[in-house]
Amino acid sequence: MKDGRELVDLVINAHGGIYRWNQLNTVKVHVSIKGITWPRKGHPDSLDDIVFTANLHAPYDSWTPIFEDGQKTYFNGLDVALLNVSGEVVEESKNARKTFDGHELLTPWSRMQLVYFVSYATWNYMTTPFLLAQPGVHVLEMDPWEENGETWRRLQVIFPDYIPTHSTRQVFYFSQEGLLKRHDYWPEVLGNNSAVHYYSGYKEFNGIKAPTVHRIYPLNDADQTPVKDILLVSLDIFNITYE
Repeated sequence: MKDGRELVDLVINAHGGIYRWNQLNTVKVHVSIKGITWPRKGHPDSLDDIVFTANLHAPYDSWTPIFEDGQKTYFNGLDVALLNVSGEVVEESKNARKTFDGHELLTPWSRMQLVYFVSYATWNYMTTPFLLAQPGVHVLEMDPWEENGETWRRLQVIFPDYIPTHSTRQVFYFSQEGLLKRHDYWPEVLGNNSAVHYYSGYKEFNGIKAPTVHRIYPLNDADQTPVKDILLVSLDIFNITYE
């Protein structure tokens, strides 16, 4: 493996560039999130038609409407809360990640655990690849990867503890032009079960190129291939507003 900073620069430029990114502060996403993960965890249909709003430069975000009309969530990287239409706290969980200790793939989630997972995960998805330029993120370029008749460049990323994310080590795959195509991770809150995330349907929103179709499957670690007959999570994005 070799230093991955040159590849990080390429992919950030391909997605709109760091200068444009730093001019923006927030993102608003209208999305439908489905897949077998949600009924498995006891929350079918909770994310079928929902709006995600986030700070682009720090892990602060919210979802609305969720569970009931008028309700929204709050996430600050550590804690989560559910607020009613008047802004009063209905439920909350401090240091929410600790509540997942001992969890496995099929362990049911509370509402606050669901909110924590989708909050940190979606914040990661909506800030990648710019997230890779954050202080303390270590990147190494791996050998190229062949898939679907294409050659993708690969990046091993080690995240610092201050960034809420799926796992300390993750692997990102990029087209020769620098667009994110695939992403492997081992979510700690899901018992470190392997997952592979595919990105497609790229569109430009206010100077930023972003995927609008996300598909997440189990990853076969033996040969690093997806198990595509099991759709863990899907995100279909209707619109993204960067401001």
